[in-house]
Amino acid sequence: MLKRIGLAIFLLLLIAYGYLVYPRIAYDFVGLDGPYNIFYEPGAEDLTQLVAENLTIGLEKVRQSQYVPFKDINAIKVYVFNDINRYARFSNASKLTRGSSTTDEVYISVKLRDKIDTLPGVLTHELSHVHIRQYTGTWRYIRDIPGWFLEGMAVLTSAGAGAESVSSQEAIQYLKTDPAFLLQDSGGFYRHKYAHDYGLKPHMYYRLASLYVGYLRQSNPQGFAAAFNDMLQQSSYGEAWAKHYGKSNAELWQEFLASLK
Repeated sequence: MLKRIGLAIFLLLLIAYGYLVYPRIAYDFVGLDGPYNIFYEPGAEDLTQLVAENLTIGLEKVRQSQYVPFKDINAIKVYVFNDINRYARFSNASKLTRGSSTTDEVYISVKLRDKIDTLPGVLTHELSHVHIRQYTGTWRYIRDIPGWFLEGMAVLTSAGAGAESVSSQEAIQYLKTDPAFLLQDSGGFYRHKYAHDYGLKPHMYYRLASLYVGYLRQSNPQGFAAAFNDMLQQSSYGEAWAKHYGKSNAELWQEFLASLK
């Protein structure tokens, strides 16, 4: 029995090494000279140059949209990849994504070369996630804050990045025919819900989320700012919005649907 347990632990450690540790010590990045921590794979110089040109702008957009400065702007690192498999393995993100992030890191996929004009928006979108996560920490970010709120805020902050293929009107029309887009009040045990959990394509999910978050901000700007800052500092998502809006998320969602009519 003990041998089996030991073997299981060894295999788990081996898998963890292969997926988490090995890329960190084996990948060969070049550091870009400048005020920020930007690292790139040889061959990704074109993407890296665009990241460098847009990083200051993206950081400022997030600061303005999300009320407070980054908790530790100097800790942020941006990695730019020239290989889609290496991007997915290093970031632990899907190959289908153009960018992803963790607490202090942003990962830029070579897929962005296919739609290079979307790079500034994707970079800002991921910086939105980093901004919130720096304040809340990974545990609260995943367990407490709903994925739809995080994505909706990121889409709003980045002027639509992540939802480019679905217009606001298309999303509104979808809600008029199928308003059963259910919104949970918290995160998940080990991950957020994604578009497929709702039976939606990613860009539709992101657009719907941004419409609702936009409604929350527009309908009560002062309450939104207070709730957002409260959430960053101490309160759970549900507590912050109930405190500053005086209504449950379910009630606010129904009001949002009514506003579309």
